[in-house]
Amino acid sequence: MVQGAGGWPLGWCWGAALAALLLCALPAMAQQSAGEQCVTVAEQDYSDAFRFQPSAAHDDLVARLPANVRIRSIRYQRFSVFNMEDPEENSTLYRWANELHSITREWVLEDQMLLREGDVFEPRRAEESERILRNLRFIYDARVRPWRWCGDVVDVEVLTRDIWTFTPSLSLSRSGGENAYAIGFRDANFLGTGKQVLVEYDSDEERAGYTLLYADPALFGSRWQMRARYTDNDDGYDHGLRLEKPFFSVYEPWSAGTSLDSQKLEEKLWFRGDEVSEFDHEREQYRVYGGLAADVQVDQRVNRWLLGYNYEAHSFGFSDSDIPPAQLPEDRDYSYPYIGFQSVEDKFAELHNFDYLGRTEDVFVGERYTWTLGYSAEGLGATRDQLAFSGGYSNTLLADDRQFWVVGSQLSGFFGVSDQELENFWWEVETRYQYKQSERWALFSGLRLDYTDGLTDDNQLTLGGSNGLRGYDLHYQVGDRSFVWNIEQRYYSDWHPFRLLRVGFAAFVDVGRAWYENRDNGSNGGVLANAGFGIRLNSSRAEKGSVIHIDFAFPFVRDDDVDDVQVLFTVKERF
Repeated sequence: MVQGAGGWPLGWCWGAALAALLLCALPAMAQQSAGEQCVTVAEQDYSDAFRFQPSAAHDDLVARLPANVRIRSIRYQRFSVFNMEDPEENSTLYRWANELHSITREWVLEDQMLLREGDVFEPRRAEESERILRNLRFIYDARVRPWRWCGDVVDVEVLTRDIWTFTPSLSLSRSGGENAYAIGFRDANFLGTGKQVLVEYDSDEERAGYTLLYADPALFGSRWQMRARYTDNDDGYDHGLRLEKPFFSVYEPWSAGTSLDSQKLEEKLWFRGDEVSEFDHEREQYRVYGGLAADVQVDQRVNRWLLGYNYEAHSFGFSDSDIPPAQLPEDRDYSYPYIGFQSVEDKFAELHNFDYLGRTEDVFVGERYTWTLGYSAEGLGATRDQLAFSGGYSNTLLADDRQFWVVGSQLSGFFGVSDQELENFWWEVETRYQYKQSERWALFSGLRLDYTDGLTDDNQLTLGGSNGLRGYDLHYQVGDRSFVWNIEQRYYSDWHPFRLLRVGFAAFVDVGRAWYENRDNGSNGGVLANAGFGIRLNSSRAEKGSVIHIDFAFPFVRDDDVDDVQVLFTVKERF
């Protein structure tokens, strides 16, 4: 036997040391066991979790958590596009689609989270993390919730569900008597990395060309975002690069960014839906901007100071068009530093069957306003000395289970220091009201007023087609001011054909007019009106932010150049 010091066998020495260590550790182990009385929420049924059904047990656990409890672990459950445990979706086609789909990588979700292991668990940060994840183009829905509580620590789970993001771009639309189409492919979540890639050829009433686009929502895993665009059109080009760290959340203390844009296109001016002149327009813009935020206030309002520098150059030339203008717009340059202020309330409501069909919507229900003021000076390379200004205000006046009423206004333009005249001043006021008659029926009304002053010859205020009066050609009426009122009876059906599309319907009336204060606007220049009906298609598996509108509109006030019916195929961001 091997002898240790003092003649004791070495094995006995090791045994005695181990026994002493265990005896000393027993009280601590007993205390730890007593303190580890964990509350664990049973795992939610897979199909309920896939559909993001509410869980009373998880909500109860959030309510029971004490202050300053820390996050011990975060686990991720990532659902694919189709639910294989649902008999109606467990088919060869949908299984094949899941296998081809690259599910979002876990680190992509981690990059977007406002919570980290070791942080204090804050329900408001969990809710905002949900909104950030849902705002990603490739995430259908998201939940961030605790599932186990042990003393002063909590375990959190993140549930997300992907949408199908690799899609061929094959589309056809018609609005205001004009056709448009696109062909190509795009992927908003390339190989599950969250990167967006687009290769497309599109053609509309103004131009046709190729577009390449790449966007990264978390550059190298940071809060910085990048977007690069290259477009080559038959009438010019459109190139852009943007790198920015935005106010990612209400808790972000600062933002910064820069952008470069270069465009050449054939600009068109309109009257009664017809092109009346065409000319080349080259535009260069360079921006550097940033902001500093104060701490979130008690009423969940955050105030931010904004600052930056903007340079714009506009030049014009005759194109090869058969309808050149009598006189080209004057070239102009703007160059100005600016300062601004922004105030935002952190108030959101989770709604369903509002702007979309059958999915969770994070709708802003607070107040926010922004203003900026700059000085565009000849000494900085501008055409003339001007004040550059912009502002915006919106506020939700009603937001409950049945009513939603929001008002808003925004304006922008330039004011000449020497001549004291406005240039490209545009002021818009809008209000929208929606009354939920039941779970599936809703009455919507919207009113928009526009006023302009000093528009340069390359800018127009127009009305018709998809921007308000659906019974008339695109750009039918022109003016320096306009109003349009829309009222719709909406129906959000539960029809879900092939588990791919959700279907809604609308009956509508539009009334509006665009006109000049002291200038003849030609025949049929008075108040116009139309009625019609439409179908709304919202994909439940792809194109989360797009609602397909198929509308049939019948004009009440007609002239020789007005068709009996307008058929519109458009894609919008709202129902």
